[in-house]
Amino acid sequence: MKNFIEEIEPTFPLTGQKELEEKCLKVVSLSGGLGNNLSSVTLSEISSLVVNMNSYYSNLIEGNKTTPADIERVMLNKLSKDPFLRSKEYEHKAHIEVQRLIEGLLFSDKNFDICTVDFICSIHREFYERIPKEFRRIKDPGGNMIELIPGELRKFDVKVGSHIPPSFEMISEFLEKFCSSYKLDEYSGINKLIAAGASHHRLSWVHPFPDGNGRTSRLFTHAYLIKAGINSKNLWSISRGFARNLSSYYSMLSNADETRLNDFDGRGNLSDKRLSEFCDYFLNLTIDQIEFMASLFEFDNILKRIKKYVESNIDLKPESFLILKETFISGILKRGEVLALTGLPERTARRELRKLLDLGLLKSDTPKGPLKAGFPVYVLEYYFPRLYPNT
Repeated sequence: MKNFIEEIEPTFPLTGQKELEEKCLKVVSLSGGLGNNLSSVTLSEISSLVVNMNSYYSNLIEGNKTTPADIERVMLNKLSKDPFLRSKEYEHKAHIEVQRLIEGLLFSDKNFDICTVDFICSIHREFYERIPKEFRRIKDPGGNMIELIPGELRKFDVKVGSHIPPSFEMISEFLEKFCSSYKLDEYSGINKLIAAGASHHRLSWVHPFPDGNGRTSRLFTHAYLIKAGINSKNLWSISRGFARNLSSYYSMLSNADETRLNDFDGRGNLSDKRLSEFCDYFLNLTIDQIEFMASLFEFDNILKRIKKYVESNIDLKPESFLILKETFISGILKRGEVLALTGLPERTARRELRKLLDLGLLKSDTPKGPLKAGFPVYVLEYYFPRLYPNT
């Protein structure tokens, strides 16, 4: 049995380690400064936006081409009457809810262990328990329609492209090996980031479930990055990086499936060189996505974009920009401060404030409570261009 389990090795690349570590240092530096110029309240609202974005891109990788506006509507429980569209909408809602569930576990218990078979199965279970049974029908290798059971490991052998994952009879043993190999306390400092990339591939390689392995792997990687001390504020999405060039994502996953290339290619069953290349790809995407979000957070530029939106909306007065600017900078604006801030007559100021609330550009937890910034989908092309395709 031991020889079979060792088929997943190496689990951590030795090839090109110096170069990988240098990129890890860059990730740590970039991530540590991301969003430091913004208030915690504004960052919290942006984080909610990124959760939706993460769902959009992770599901886009699976062929789900619903729009950001669809996601916003779904989270208000306004689902389509069309069964096909509704099935896709459930996927978005499930992803968002499961990501928030994972984050709640990690932030409430700093010692929570994600490298367990139970946790990996729980990701799959929590996701698919949120999908109605009629949308959980899949084909087995013989072409027969079967029900996907949430959290249940694969009970038949499969072939994924040219890759033949471990036999279903060995999945539990491979998952145990996976979990023991990627315990975060086994890695020091920046090596946790390399392990995050390596574990993303190796979990996909095991392919533990009949369906939903990609979603499970990406949610697990999100958890791993948080535990590694990266992206704890949830201000960027690795799934956006994967989805923007799907052919590269699939190609790099496939390449890392390869067995040893030659006698100089590590000592495991799989290629050390190819695993190193995948980790390099993973770190490059991480750097790219953090730098992309950092560019959106540049203070002067984002205020210019907010002002541009106000100027483009004929129903808003120029003074609305002052309200939006103050809420964005300070995070919280008391309603009583709007009058002095804008210099408008009281009745006019109240009307303008009502417009901003009705448009979703401002939010408040209570009818008379303080104001904070809102980011409805329709303004994203102004506020955060290129966050989604064609914006």
